[in-house]
Amino acid sequence: MYLIISGILIFTFGHMFKRLVPTGRDFVDQKLGEKLSKIFMRLILFIGFLLVTIGYHQKEYDIYFYIAPTWLTAITHALMLVSVALLSVGHRIFGHASRLQKHIKHPMLKAAVVWCVAHLLINGTLMAFILFGSIGVWAAIQIYLLQKNKVKIERHQGSLIGDLILLGFVSFIYIIIVMIHLYLGSNMYPFL
Repeated sequence: MYLIISGILIFTFGHMFKRLVPTGRDFVDQKLGEKLSKIFMRLILFIGFLLVTIGYHQKEYDIYFYIAPTWLTAITHALMLVSVALLSVGHRIFGHASRLQKHIKHPMLKAAVVWCVAHLLINGTLMAFILFGSIGVWAAIQIYLLQKNKVKIERHQGSLIGDLILLGFVSFIYIIIVMIHLYLGSNMYPFL
């Protein structure tokens, strides 16, 4: 339990450091240089992610709050497709951008919130609430901080080709996600 909580704190603080303590991030950038500073922050984020992964799979104090009905997995899969789409919509894929990006602010953070909701629908354990709940709260706070600070968002000109590429890319990535979950032993009904 301590590993997952420590990992979540390190992971979320690493992401929020620039927003919560901008002068601290500037100080680190000045002392280490911008390139080395980014490597340092990525290392901190990776350590947090590693601790979360190890802590989640230990499940030393896993308590079940509820057991989700199997039909709920269909809703989870639909939400996960939305999450993967949101995660990808803000980027150019093969040089093309989707037209959806001009309608969605902070798509990666909204993807994290949808991802958390999807996973909490089917995982009713204490460890799931600690992991997915905290990441969801972090993403919501991050969205608030970005909107409060009026951070400029880079937009690309979208096209129909970009929309079609996004659709294919999301399908491909989601198949990989399902395969990884099956490999790790997760119940991926109806894909079994």
